[in-house]
Amino acid sequence: MSNKKYRFQIIKELITTEEISSQDELLKKLMDLEINVTQATLSRDLRELKVSKLPNTNGNYIYKLTETEPTHQTITHTNQVTLNFSNNLGVIKTKPGYATSLAFEIDNSNFKSIIGTIAGDDTLLIIMKEESTRDEVIKDLKTIVPNINK
Repeated sequence: MSNKKYRFQIIKELITTEEISSQDELLKKLMDLEINVTQATLSRDLRELKVSKLPNTNGNYIYKLTETEPTHQTITHTNQVTLNFSNNLGVIKTKPGYATSLAFEIDNSNFKSIIGTIAGDDTLLIIMKEESTRDEVIKDLKTIVPNINK
């Protein structure tokens, strides 16, 4: 197994079995396991592994593997996803803990109508392209969250 694959395996294991809240903390745990890595490499690893900081049950933000977190597939079964617009901005309100993973999905969908997102815990800001219409944004978002309420 290559060093990178082994490192990824250990990082995944640490993140899924422990509540780690900072890169420094993760770096120290890796060093304790005699895995020497720079902070810059660790940062790239976390990005490549699609690791996000999400709230735990106490509301503290910890590292989680994004693909194992609840995503839009879970919130499509609720009616708790709303969308409102103001000029070229859209605001999505959802259940606590879901905005970050939803923003990740929107940003990685590369919609032609959306420049990008900024997410909090239960609120997500969407920045529309100037030439886009609200209907185009809604159509794009419905591919991810079919039951979004406007």
